[in-house]
Amino acid sequence: MSIDTSIEKPGWRLTFQDEFDRPQLNDMYWFPAYRSGRKEYFKRIGKESRWVDHNAHYVIEDGVFKLRIAEDLPFRPSKSTPCVTCIQTSDHRFGATTDEVQILDKFAQKYGWFEIRCRLPRGEGLMSAFWLHQHDPTKQEYTPEGGRLGLDAGVREIDIFEQQGRLITDTASEVDLNVHFTTDAHSRPSVPIDASADFHTWAMAWQEGGIDWYLDGERIKSYVGPTPQEKMFILVALFQYSGWIGQIDPNLVYPRDFEIDHIRVYARDEA
Repeated sequence: MSIDTSIEKPGWRLTFQDEFDRPQLNDMYWFPAYRSGRKEYFKRIGKESRWVDHNAHYVIEDGVFKLRIAEDLPFRPSKSTPCVTCIQTSDHRFGATTDEVQILDKFAQKYGWFEIRCRLPRGEGLMSAFWLHQHDPTKQEYTPEGGRLGLDAGVREIDIFEQQGRLITDTASEVDLNVHFTTDAHSRPSVPIDASADFHTWAMAWQEGGIDWYLDGERIKSYVGPTPQEKMFILVALFQYSGWIGQIDPNLVYPRDFEIDHIRVYARDEA
């Protein structure tokens, strides 16, 4: 694997870095579960989660972190049951009411350059995602009770990418880029790569009033408009379910891996 080792970026200072060169996931940086604060609150109010198992399933091999969906992990009653494997840099717990909240940040940042070098899996019903949420759980894209918000809620989430496995071909990949909730931020450019064949560097530069998306150093999309006003945390996940990303392929060969070489975040050097 050819690795770009140039960590320094002129005009930027490094604020977060994981090269995944340890034998275990670094628990100073990551919560190895998908939004466990939401699951805990759902359990308390008697609401069923879409996901049977919120715990991350992964392996680390030769300095590559692999979010993995196997035949039997993450745990699910059958291969047609929705599943997710995820790591994230913040979580939360509610108190007696949602007015009482403990925010558990390991990393969150307002504005900056967010970057991942990765290789993504193909397959119907699969989606790899690298995105940001506001760290305050009362200011995210769902209410604490699970109701999805809309345009009147304002900007709350930045999708650095959502890559459907069915939209990867030998010559091109169609990738979803978005800011929730806006009317004009979403796009699905076709980029001239097979995202499953090699490692590529995806990045997003977020500043007041705009966002730029990059692939291997080349800008592929720009958005001008409202951006989130809170610190945001990182989520990286591999999903499998039947829905807008296609139907789960009953003949899919496992495992399917979202392979990550590094994740880095920078802030602008104000000096």
